[in-house]
Amino acid sequence: MPLTPEQIDQVVELVYATAEVLGQEIRPAAAVLIAEDLCGYPFDEIRRALARCRAELHGKLTLAAIIERLPSANAHLTGNEAWARALHSTDEQETVVWTQEISRAFGVAKPVLDGGDKIGARMAFLAAYEREIEAAKTQGRQPEWQVSLGHDPQRREIVLNDAVRAGQLPAPKVAHLLPPPDKPLTEEGKRQRTQVVSQLRDLINQRGDKQAQQRREARELEEARRRELLEQAGAPLVAMGGR
Repeated sequence: MPLTPEQIDQVVELVYATAEVLGQEIRPAAAVLIAEDLCGYPFDEIRRALARCRAELHGKLTLAAIIERLPSANAHLTGNEAWARALHSTDEQETVVWTQEISRAFGVAKPVLDGGDKIGARMAFLAAYEREIEAAKTQGRQPEWQVSLGHDPQRREIVLNDAVRAGQLPAPKVAHLLPPPDKPLTEEGKRQRTQVVSQLRDLINQRGDKQAQQRREARELEEARRRELLEQAGAPLVAMGGR
């Protein structure tokens, strides 16, 4: 939201005061120009940025020094971060949250990447992205995050929730893209779950009992067969240990 005329006047006064603290004289026209260039940023951010300038700068106050300390002026991803984000868009399973600047820069690099030159594609992307960001900063445009949905529902949920936590997307905007939250389990549901668990336990125990019975029967058959062979050979059972 642009600054009001009253806030612009306050910014001019803050610029004067900050320059004076830094031992610098600034002309009225220069202070007004700085205030006008900052009018697209939130007033509280400007006030805090000028406070940081007073605490951190050892030289002259410049517009670049102020903008460097504005969070919303640096909300765009770095070139390498944007490149990593753009690469995800080549996987149809992946959900990607990106900006128009990333999308347009990747449009420049995509033909190079499709040709098999990943290094050349990255260089083309970084150059195009830098131009896009410079244009966005010149025009005072903040990142407008957009969603490109992938086919993998689990990845979709993870990526969208990460974007909400990072402040890139408002929760209401992505609510319809996420699975509904789990409902609390009712008493009937708890009873059914207990019944299912009990049935599974009985099945497991029955299977274990059946296997044990089969092992016992196999041992008995083996023992009977051994005795039969001994009797056929005429060997006394006592000689075999009394069995």
